[in-house]
Amino acid sequence: MKKLCWFVCFIVLGLVSVHAQNDFSLNEQLFSRIAINPAGIGNSANVNIFSVSRFQYAGMQGAPFTTMLNVQTYIEKAKSGIGASFSYDQSGIAYQQMQAKVVYAYNLNFGKNNIFSFGVGLGIYNKMFDPSKHILDDPTEMGETIPDRFQNNTKFDASFGIEYANPYILIGASVNHIPGYFYDKTTLNSQPAYYAYARGAIPCSEKFMLAPAVAYYYTGQFHVIDVNATGFIGKYFYVGLGYRTETTGYAMVGFDWKWLRIGYACDVNFGKLSKVAWTSHEIMLSFNISTKRGENGKWIY
Repeated sequence: MKKLCWFVCFIVLGLVSVHAQNDFSLNEQLFSRIAINPAGIGNSANVNIFSVSRFQYAGMQGAPFTTMLNVQTYIEKAKSGIGASFSYDQSGIAYQQMQAKVVYAYNLNFGKNNIFSFGVGLGIYNKMFDPSKHILDDPTEMGETIPDRFQNNTKFDASFGIEYANPYILIGASVNHIPGYFYDKTTLNSQPAYYAYARGAIPCSEKFMLAPAVAYYYTGQFHVIDVNATGFIGKYFYVGLGYRTETTGYAMVGFDWKWLRIGYACDVNFGKLSKVAWTSHEIMLSFNISTKRGENGKWIY
């Protein structure tokens, strides 16, 4: 079970990139994956409060900024996980979006170490574009290439996902923004986004575990493949390195202490993206609160 706890702790290291027309993803989103896969709730009765903020394209004026807050727990008697997720994404000077949803997942346990779960998420998203915040060198662009009126759109949202885990492998897949199948393809409507991932867990010694992973995702605009590896050093530290197709290399470090988890991640852009900005930063803070008196919170995801 201890191996499973370490293993499920991380999934898709490197779902980054912020896309104004649809989904955004975060390096450290893997610690609380209900935002991308509603089936990704572990088998702990503890309450987890997770927050992460991303500062995209450091040094660029009007650079994107994203923040997320998740709350989740697991009800053992019902074999069900419940949670809620809220996020705010400022993808540019004039564009922003907010998402809020509740999540439910049901777990099927096959013996002690095999868990299959499937989950659904229901909520809303709101997207806004305010052209008054743009300062253009060429005013004729307003109304031609850039909308000249304030736009505000709120829509119902839904997601579905599945996940299987044992002590040595984790496999998951999900689809977000399911109602997007029926919406027009516009900047203010989210299109369906697909995620799939597989991860291994290799105990190298008593004090070190290596977790390689591969992920594929399609966010309505881009197909991305991500490969990475995370190393767990003792009980308190982890480090990770990864590569995303064509755009970015990244690294992350973190520290666990009882009920507190602190993490930092940094992207290094290359190719055409490096001409826009060289790096991005993420800061994560998470609390794991035990619901049983006299018992410390345990990290299992």
